[in-house]
Amino acid sequence: MRSTFINTLTEMARKNPKIMCVIGDTGFSVFENFEKEFGERFVNVGIAEQNFVSFGAGLAAMGMKPYIYNVVSFMTLRSLEQIELDICYQENPVVMVGVGGGHAYGPAGPTHHAYFDIGIMRMLPNMTVVCPADPVEMRAIMLASENYNKPLYIRIGRSVDPVIHEDEIDFQIGKALKMHGGMDGVLFATGTMVKDAMQVLSLLQQKGISLALYSMHTIKPLDEECVKMALEQYPAIFTLEEHSQIGGLGSAVEAILASQMANKNLKFRKFGFPDMFAPVTGSREYLNMLYGIDAESVAGQIMQVLGS
Repeated sequence: MRSTFINTLTEMARKNPKIMCVIGDTGFSVFENFEKEFGERFVNVGIAEQNFVSFGAGLAAMGMKPYIYNVVSFMTLRSLEQIELDICYQENPVVMVGVGGGHAYGPAGPTHHAYFDIGIMRMLPNMTVVCPADPVEMRAIMLASENYNKPLYIRIGRSVDPVIHEDEIDFQIGKALKMHGGMDGVLFATGTMVKDAMQVLSLLQQKGISLALYSMHTIKPLDEECVKMALEQYPAIFTLEEHSQIGGLGSAVEAILASQMANKNLKFRKFGFPDMFAPVTGSREYLNMLYGIDAESVAGQIMQVLGS
């Protein structure tokens, strides 16, 4: 999705002279062509994350359209005060692009793991949070972001993410995308875990279990109508995310279900990281398996829930 981000931003910048790109000394091999083409509309602030965020806020306050790009854990944790006061409190329409959600930087250890960013950004007033699932969703949110006049956080992976949408999509911020129909329950997945969720569905189909699947790309504002619909139609609801179980998609869906109190027989389970730091380092695949959110583990746990 990094390539989709910069390629789409380049197209947009050619038409809109107010678009600027700001980085925090990251993105080697990603931004060189953008810098060469647009010159002063590209700024590397360096390893100074608080200044990096405030610089983007200042550009927005002066009428520019800044896209600020950095590693998730650096941008959100080191700069929370600046995000809160300079971007959200003043409602500056900065587009924050965080690369490396979840265990994308798994071998680098807890300093680079992104477990908490969705929860942090969800709590901030005026902030919109979007986690695209693939390059198709990434391009759609980039195009929608140009005229989106609110603070926006876009969380992406790190590696080359496969295309999972074979056809054009009707993308709207705050509206879930239906990926697959089913009868035994529904799985809401977000970001890079949507591709894993499709593997979960395939494994369950082999066992005669039919789940619906939605790409819940927007975490805030969440598609409440979609969740309420699922509560009426399905006996079981599951969520899957590469994030802590606290504060992310699962918590957002759980809050809506609790407010309804309509179906006491509903089976609900959220899949994400436990409330702990990773005890070891390793690849994304290894760490997700360790925490039980790989496709086989999730499929097995869903079968247990439905069987109970």
